[in-house]
Amino acid sequence: MEYKNIIIQWQEFSLPSVLLRQSDINLNLDFVHTIIGPRRAGKTYFCFQLMHKLQSQGSSLQNVLYINFEDNRLFGATAHDLDMLYETFLELSEISPKQPIYLFFDEIQAVEHWDSWVRKMYDLHRNLRLILTGSSSTLLSKEISTKLRGRVLNTEMFPLSFKELVHWHNHPYTLKTISQSKDKIPIKQLFSRYVTEGGYPVLYAQSGIPLQTLLQSYYESMIFKDVIERYNIEDIKKLRSLAQLLFQSVAKEMSYSKLAQKLHAIGFSISKNTVIEYIHHFEDAYLFFQNLKYEYSLAKQLGSIKKVYCLDNGLLNAVSFKSSEDFGRLLENMVFIELRRRNHQIFYHRQKYECDFLLVEKNKIISAIQVTATFTAENSAREIAGLVEALHIYKLDTGLILTENQEETKRVDGKTIHIIPIWKWLLQK
Repeated sequence: MEYKNIIIQWQEFSLPSVLLRQSDINLNLDFVHTIIGPRRAGKTYFCFQLMHKLQSQGSSLQNVLYINFEDNRLFGATAHDLDMLYETFLELSEISPKQPIYLFFDEIQAVEHWDSWVRKMYDLHRNLRLILTGSSSTLLSKEISTKLRGRVLNTEMFPLSFKELVHWHNHPYTLKTISQSKDKIPIKQLFSRYVTEGGYPVLYAQSGIPLQTLLQSYYESMIFKDVIERYNIEDIKKLRSLAQLLFQSVAKEMSYSKLAQKLHAIGFSISKNTVIEYIHHFEDAYLFFQNLKYEYSLAKQLGSIKKVYCLDNGLLNAVSFKSSEDFGRLLENMVFIELRRRNHQIFYHRQKYECDFLLVEKNKIISAIQVTATFTAENSAREIAGLVEALHIYKLDTGLILTENQEETKRVDGKTIHIIPIWKWLLQK
């Protein structure tokens, strides 16, 4: 391999300016840091953000190495190549012995036996800081749970949150007064775009590439690189057809058996177990997420009907078929992804009525949330019934209804219900 060329190319690289993400990592802590998330969500530029931070704190970039292991020159790389790259880096760089060495390894899962190498380097070199990125939610965690347990701090990176996007556009606001302020006008305009186009960073960096083309290319990369190639899927048409069914099922209840039946109806022979396996692959790639119905029994939870959500509204719009109910589903999908981004443990409630989201902390329901595009005389009884039922069952005093624009507080059946615009809720901590 071209070890010297790769190292010299990095040394001649000029760090690009970055728009800051709200995530941060303390690289002074003695841990291996992992940054995991979907492709094109901004993991690489987050690494550059961390390098800028190191530079501002007085660290020498001579002590920093960044390598992307999807570089075709590194195809088939092994732990031996990691040794050679590290040795070449030490040979060609003017390392400051008084400062740690920082290794940023992008898409590390492409390297064979990377986990053993990281464990070795962590144990042998106390002045070394390892920052690893990957586009699979479980590929890293499987190795971490065996060889790197207790040595890793993980950061999950999603496409832009709405709050990050508002900061990127330099829109000022005061949360307490924004509902009555003129500041909300550009924020609501940006929100309208965010609902349909999603939060992939490049969409807001004036790339000039047509939105539909760009997002479809992202989807193709996720399907081929993160699912088909990674798991050696042979029946690509069957996999793609299942993905289309999941796109059409976003924010709806679904069962593995019904998905298998629908695929049978269009000519594909597929078992329920294969459907489950493929959906887990999609989850690993961050394309889809499942949300379970809340049950006190774990066995019932795992065996119950699920709801499915998509990583990003722009991706959902670019790839899926459209329907008249899309807008409400887009809002619900957006809320789920934001809750997931905030690291909440999420379920949904269904008994006589349905409540979209239950948040769980330490095995206790702490919040119930309903999402609707508009809160009208026609749907208010249904939306309130599902929320109030959940509030009574889980002994909560207050509930939340998120809408496109409405804001008020109601008292219903002894419970307080706050109705808040989603755009405003997204800006809250």
